Amino acid sequence: MSAPAAAALPDAPPVQARDWALCVATYNRGDILRECVRHALASDEPPAEIVVVDASTDWQANRSGVEAAIAEAGGCPLSYAPALRRSLTVQRNQAIAMARADILFLIDDDALLHPVCAGRIMAHYRADPQGRIVAISACDTPLPHEPAADGALKQTNRAGALVSGRPAALQRGIDFALRHLLMIPADQRFLSYDRPERRYSGDTSLPPDLVRVAFIVGFALTVRRAVALREPFDEGLVGSAIAEDLDASYRFGRHGLLAFAADAPIRHLQAAAGRDRRRVNTALALLNIAYFVRRQSERQGRDFARYALWYLRMTLAELPKDLAGGRWDLPQLRGALLAGRSLPALLRRPRAGLPEWYQDHQTRLMTGAPRGRGRNHATAPDQGGNR
Repeated sequence: MSAPAAAALPDAPPVQARDWALCVATYNRGDILRECVRHALASDEPPAEIVVVDASTDWQANRSGVEAAIAEAGGCPLSYAPALRRSLTVQRNQAIAMARADILFLIDDDALLHPVCAGRIMAHYRADPQGRIVAISACDTPLPHEPAADGALKQTNRAGALVSGRPAALQRGIDFALRHLLMIPADQRFLSYDRPERRYSGDTSLPPDLVRVAFIVGFALTVRRAVALREPFDEGLVGSAIAEDLDASYRFGRHGLLAFAADAPIRHLQAAAGRDRRRVNTALALLNIAYFVRRQSERQGRDFARYALWYLRMTLAELPKDLAGGRWDLPQLRGALLAGRSLPALLRRPRAGLPEWYQDHQTRLMTGAPRGRGRNHATAPDQGGNR
């Protein structure tokens, strides 16, 4: 059995930052999940509670491992539940609803907090009594002693050594290519859809140790619980829900500032277990953005014209990425073309019922199921990992 949760504090004004909760959505990563919990409990300011939503078939065994890790650390209130649906966005929303702390660390299960991270993040929130800062990103930083991975980590950025450590003039050219030709940064992989009047327009000043950002990637995301409840993750996505973090953090920006804290280190291990095929991932990365625009934009014609140009740029960027990674079968380029074949059906779809239709469409791509009528695979068992 999970440890009983502590008596919930009464709801505080949304500007308070009394305590924080570790909120983790997980799937088939019991060993790495325990490392995530251990590092959180070793923080200089430990969490007030731990909330885990697990989509694994053997979630009870994973829960036992987490309970053991908590007991070794001296205890912490734990809420551990099976996922309502195997979808990262559903699981994140489930964890948010279960949590009671003022600040939520919605980090990935393969993200490890450095001991000083939580204290520094909380200090930044507490130094903002007006609550202008609604979300803060930690900074990906290697640990002094990396945990043994036993081959379970994803092989990423094999071309990184080719573009780092160059002379300054050459590095500027490389940075330009990464941003504008290969579309690598997060702000290049998302298309805004809000009218200007929907965005936060208050005081945008920040202390010198914080930098304003437009998006926060999921492994490093912390947010005020009151804002996360107002802007839930989009449950129209299934499985690994690519770009769900960009979409949610973009909407957080309706209510205040998003900031990056370079002094709050976290380590993202990028575990490989549960990931989908590269071709399908690429297709979903492009289709999910179109889905966000179709569902959220109040200027459909304008924003879909912008999407068409963005899609073309993203597609052209996939070929050099494949070649730089030594992927001669060009899975990312083929994934972009696969997305293009699905776009007309998505763009013609009425908004009413769009999430349900898109859940089924994503799952058909992920499972290779033929087109046609049938049950909604988004709620079927074993329809894909959530990371």
